[in-house]
Amino acid sequence: MITNREEVLENALRVFARMNYEKASQTEIAKACGLSKAGLIYYYPFKSDLFVAVADKYVFGMQSAANKFHISASSLREFIEQYVSGVRQTMERMLALLDDGNNPAGCSINFYYYHLLMQVRLYYPDVEKKISAIFSQDYELWTSAIADAKEKGEIRQDVDVDEAACMFRQMFMGLSFEQSFLGGLDTDVLAGRLRYIYSLLTY
Repeated sequence: MITNREEVLENALRVFARMNYEKASQTEIAKACGLSKAGLIYYYPFKSDLFVAVADKYVFGMQSAANKFHISASSLREFIEQYVSGVRQTMERMLALLDDGNNPAGCSINFYYYHLLMQVRLYYPDVEKKISAIFSQDYELWTSAIADAKEKGEIRQDVDVDEAACMFRQMFMGLSFEQSFLGGLDTDVLAGRLRYIYSLLTY
């Protein structure tokens, strides 16, 4: 019998990732948790509260730049490697949580996470501000690293810092989304694509 909120959140995460919010009933979630509906309500009286708690922990918490990246790079080249490492480690943690061996649709586990993100966009209160903050954190990491590389002469002086940050960031987002429909994000491919963009910025 599950007796703590952490396990409730983990099991609810898997339900919300595979089912639409409307279909993920408290009864369904309770069953996944090994609880009665009354037992689930003890922890989270309303499904909306549970959904918000799941999103806070596994979307906004895990995607926070402070939790996802530990950057100590002295160059843009090093930054790229550390960025990919942060992506890889975060993805591995999330896949370990989501992959319970139950995958009747045969989707990549990454796809289920994107499905969760779509649910968060639809049903999390005042979500646009929180998503914007997450995106802004990531762009700020890139713009800071690129501006520093430009100042040090690592990259060309005619590089537009904001445009370059968009190229790096949107390569990651686009590749992640595209590959989620297949086998999931290949971080080695991601690293190669980011290195190629870097090569376009150097002398």
